[in-house]
Amino acid sequence: MRFVGFKAGLAGVALLSATAISDARVPQTTDLPKHFPQPWDQMLDAEDESLAQQTPAPAAPVETTPAAPAAPGSGAAPQAPAPSAPEAAQEPVTDEDVLPDLSAEPPADDFSVGEIPAVETVELTADTARKAIDVYVLVRDKYKDAALENYENLQDFVEQDSKGKDFEADIKAAGFATANDWNVAVTTLGFAYSNHVDDQTADIKMQIEEVKADTEMAQDMRDRMVQALTAMIPSDNNRTIVAEMMKDPVYAEKLKQLETEEE
Repeated sequence: MRFVGFKAGLAGVALLSATAISDARVPQTTDLPKHFPQPWDQMLDAEDESLAQQTPAPAAPVETTPAAPAAPGSGAAPQAPAPSAPEAAQEPVTDEDVLPDLSAEPPADDFSVGEIPAVETVELTADTARKAIDVYVLVRDKYKDAALENYENLQDFVEQDSKGKDFEADIKAAGFATANDWNVAVTTLGFAYSNHVDDQTADIKMQIEEVKADTEMAQDMRDRMVQALTAMIPSDNNRTIVAEMMKDPVYAEKLKQLETEEE
């Protein structure tokens, strides 16, 4: 299940700038635990089965009956064995016929600037950060079976799903005006926690410069990618907030759940 924001919010950036995202160690702050196989695992299983079905079985050897030897004294010349009928010609099987296309890079024209999400972050306070992680721990378990993946954002889930109003009540009880306000807060907290554990600021900045220097990319696409990558670098204030939270054993343990993903 997903929340729109932290992980889902960077999906487009990950596709267009794989090295930029892979270099940045980002926890799963806006994903509830998954309880189903990853889609690519299902695809590979299906491709393995398809491969087994498509691979032709080897042709069985054609049996020939040897000619009976001539009777002694008959003087008749032994008969040569009858030539076996030629096997039907088979077209050669190429790798393209049986191997799935596992190319990792989709065509460049599959992407547009609209597919690169605008990632929002905020300046946290100690109180907001604690409430954000408290709500995360609550809803991560309480709504693990909700169909969040069917909605573009949390507000749509609130307005359209039967569990949406209960979800909204939990969010508002913690002091957040809307579900999306909480999502932005926990996204920001996730970036700050990730960099506290393993600071990738220098690597992200290097990737930003590489994107800016890419003259083959459309300007609007570059701008959107730079914005998304820049959002991954926490402010000094947010770094301090997380550092103070990590001194509290209770909240340190809660923050660790941001990087815990169940299979």
